[in-house]
Amino acid sequence: MNKFELKNLSTKEKIGQLIMAGFHGTEVNDDVRMLIRDYKVGNIILFARNIVSPKQLFELNKELQKIAMEEIGIPLYISIDQEGGMVSRIQDGATFFPGAMTIAATNKLAYAYQVGDLMGKELINLGVNMDLAPILDINNNPRNPVIGVRSYADTPELVSLYANATIKGLQNSIVATAKHFPGHGDTTVDSHLGLPTVTKTRSELEKFEFKPFRSAINEGVQAIMSAHINFTDLTEGVPATLSKKVLTDLLRGEMGFDGLIVTDALEMKAIDTHYGAVEASLMTLNAGANLLCICHDLPYQTGAADRIEKALATGELTMETLDERVERILRYKKMLKPIDFNVTYEDVKALVENDETKALAAKICEEAVTLIKGEPIKLSNNALLVTTLPKATTIADDTDGGSTLTRKVKKEIPFLDILEIAVSPTDAEMEEVIEKAKGYDQVIYTTYNGNVYQSQINLVDKLATLNKDLHILALRNPYDLYYTKAIKNYVAFYEYTPNSNDAVIKYLKGELIPTGKAPIKYE
Repeated sequence: MNKFELKNLSTKEKIGQLIMAGFHGTEVNDDVRMLIRDYKVGNIILFARNIVSPKQLFELNKELQKIAMEEIGIPLYISIDQEGGMVSRIQDGATFFPGAMTIAATNKLAYAYQVGDLMGKELINLGVNMDLAPILDINNNPRNPVIGVRSYADTPELVSLYANATIKGLQNSIVATAKHFPGHGDTTVDSHLGLPTVTKTRSELEKFEFKPFRSAINEGVQAIMSAHINFTDLTEGVPATLSKKVLTDLLRGEMGFDGLIVTDALEMKAIDTHYGAVEASLMTLNAGANLLCICHDLPYQTGAADRIEKALATGELTMETLDERVERILRYKKMLKPIDFNVTYEDVKALVENDETKALAAKICEEAVTLIKGEPIKLSNNALLVTTLPKATTIADDTDGGSTLTRKVKKEIPFLDILEIAVSPTDAEMEEVIEKAKGYDQVIYTTYNGNVYQSQINLVDKLATLNKDLHILALRNPYDLYYTKAIKNYVAFYEYTPNSNDAVIKYLKGELIPTGKAPIKYE
């Protein structure tokens, strides 16, 4: 029986094709087995919590697909937020790819295509066939707490260029997903934590936020993820994810998007606090969504399936609507390359753990390093490095608290004294830094999202009063200059990742001359 034909699916199987479920653990557990077997769930989303190594990920995905083919007869979409940079679920063994703003800062568009192409090849060989990337949000708001360097730039033109090149590369092998429609760049609230509101007029959105999405649609992007944002001139008070005016009338009707509409995670507080993730599953389905991301909690996943089935019985959802949503999923799944269960990890290892690809990723991070203000550092023999321990700024992040840079500095530049501080230094911690810094000729301070953790800006101002040779290195969002005039020497590295940390070491040792170009404007 051809299960890609809608007529051959039971109602339960149709509902299962809508749900993209996450699970906990690094092996197939009873929960995910039950979801596929009993609820016919047709799609999986993976997080860093599911991944130990490339080989383990390969075996996990292979087993998940085997269960799906036995129980449903249709392959799973196995998706992942592999944006590169600060949102990288696969970190060890395979390539640690650079993030969006890092790539754009090289000022070399070819790198965007190369990264997309190589990332897509690694993912498909690991058994991942959908990437929830790239970001098409235009980060024109320096206070944005969730996008920042996940965006390519602060103009629609640059974002469109780099995002389209990445999409083209990814879609050589897998499904790319443009996110977060209609645009999450000009917000000051993280939708993981609350419901952002954008008050721009429709005309303003057309000139700015919509442009990268229209461009990606014209270039053939296969999936678009919705944003949990209230656009007051579009959505009449509800988030875009739940708005028929946005998903059906605008995205499908006016913009002509024929691909898959994927929701952002429905457990995010922007949705769950105001509507409940289960009820929202029905609302977004009626609004126009195809794939409902329910990433974390089994009761929400089973609850959503049961709620949709109940809605068919009550007339809140028509079979015609359900069929339209599922038929589109099946149409795109037909395009997936058939799974060969005889392939072993040894067969793909050379493609996944590829030294040339890793070298390219490192090269891009080096070429992105941008001298935004002042002079390149000439490291003093009497210098203090004040380094901020990274912290996950948002639930989307995977970096939290590691002191990778400290370890590398101690090994490579042993004479350089180091003082580690928290991402939000207290007054007492700042006083400790100031007192210690008085004994040095040169002070290097690595900031980490000073736009979000503004006590770092206070520390910059305090350090500047010492009249030392002060150098600020931005190891994530490069917006410190928006908040203080005290910085004389400012270099952006755009991310706190192993490759970027290596670039920091080379810069401090005088082995790397910054050649990057900031893809954002400074006023």
